[in-house]
Parts: sequence; structure tokens; C-alpha cells
Amino acid sequence: MVMSRENYVFQKHIQTKKKITTFDAVVFIASFLYPLSSIPQVIQIFQGTTEGVSLYSWASFAVFAAIFLIYGLKHRITPMIITNSIWIVMDSLVIIGFFLNS
Repeated sequence: MVMSRENYVFQKHIQTKKKITTFDAVVFIASFLYPLSSIPQVIQIFQGTTEGVSLYSWASFAVFAAIFLIYGLKHRITPMIITNSIWIVMDSLVIIGFFLNS
């Protein structure tokens, strides 16, 4: 019997699945919390203070987060998918707030 490539990859993944360690759990939690560190910047911008905010920096953060998100999706790296999805939202909020308040 010939096994399809997709079935082979799936079977290999099942066989190599490892136990989740404490460090894995910490990374998973951090993948949610780390992007939320930009909440003070988002609040400040939506309160009308755009002084000192670099649109170029936040736009480049969003572009690189999109690249890392695609990589995470391609390789099915859950913490990377979570972190970069949230970063894209946070970066976009800063960019939108910048345009609304400048």
C-alpha cells in the first residue's frame, strides 16, 4: 500500500508528538501576554497623543509580524501564530489611531 505524502506527514507528526513541558506552557502563555505590552501605546494614541510615535516603526512591526505569522502557519507553530496574530492587531490599532489623531 502506497501512503500519500499528507498521510505520511500526519502519521509522522502523531508518532513524534511530545509531552508538553512547563516551559512549553510558559511560552504558550507568553505568546498571549507579550503583544499586550503595547496596550499603553494604543491607549495613549486613542487619547490623542501621537507625539513620539513612529508610523514607520509600527508599520514595519506589522509587516514583520505578518511574515512571522505566515512562517508560523506554514510550520504549525502555535505560539508563533498566536503572538503574531495579536501583534498584527495591536500594530494596526496603533497605525489606525495615528491616522485618526494626527
